[in-house]
Amino acid sequence: MKQAISINRKVSLILLVISFAGFVSNCIFYIMMHLKIAGSLDIEPYIKSIEIFAFFAMVLVLFFHLSAITAVVLEIRVYYSDSVLRSFIFFLTVISTIMLFGDYALLGDITKEYRAGLIEGIFSEFIILYFSQVLHLLFYIFALILLVITGRKQAETAQVQEALKDEAVFINVQYVGIFTSVLGLAILIAMSLFTPLWAIRKGIIILCICLVLPYAAIVVYWIVLKIRERITEWYDEKQFQDVTKASFVSFLSSIVILAAFFLIQNLVARFDLMNVIWFPLYFFTVLLIFSATVLYLNKKGAAVCKS
Repeated sequence: MKQAISINRKVSLILLVISFAGFVSNCIFYIMMHLKIAGSLDIEPYIKSIEIFAFFAMVLVLFFHLSAITAVVLEIRVYYSDSVLRSFIFFLTVISTIMLFGDYALLGDITKEYRAGLIEGIFSEFIILYFSQVLHLLFYIFALILLVITGRKQAETAQVQEALKDEAVFINVQYVGIFTSVLGLAILIAMSLFTPLWAIRKGIIILCICLVLPYAAIVVYWIVLKIRERITEWYDEKQFQDVTKASFVSFLSSIVILAAFFLIQNLVARFDLMNVIWFPLYFFTVLLIFSATVLYLNKKGAAVCKS
């Protein structure tokens, strides 16, 4: 496993340098295309001259994303301690990978709308495209941090400790649950404030599926570990107590949340937005309460044991 981490780190560093050059070139391509459209210039010749290189650069960036996901999974499997950084990088990598496919779809929409003469909607799509590039840049920064930390660990220790997979992955699941729910709630609030209702109706399902994917991925990974190791008890005694208490807190909270939704829907006139976003809002809120409660109880128990 140590050799696999070493090989992955070297490959990832090479892909990081090469793909980052492609990422920068694509950012320049997006800006130039935006400026040409804003200046009412013909972008067809420019797109034809650059589209092959832009696609190749996007493929390189995708390869680096896949390599980074592999690096995080190997880290989780090998190192025994849970890590906020590893959990956040796993979450960020999955989201950034999804947004990479979103970039490709956005570019296709921008090109189609430009050819159809629908210029007004293009500029809002460029805002989403630029936001996606900021997300990719954050991914590159944190991926570099992960690779540097991995290299230091290998230099400082002659032997990698076997993972206490059950505890480490269990805690990492809670971290990813918190990151997922916070981002989901933030996006829902932003959409509610700045996006028309018809647009929310159109994209809410796909958006929520994409937001939940990081949490679903690490939960599936945790289940696969349990099945492969043929563990009969899925939780130890402490984990079972934490999950039970967190489930009870989440249940009580869900009653309050659903009661609030019920009152809003019936007492506030013309509040059609709640009819559209109530389930994802409920899901992300309860997920945040559950994951945060489990994490708090786990850390509290660990602190008591140490003292």
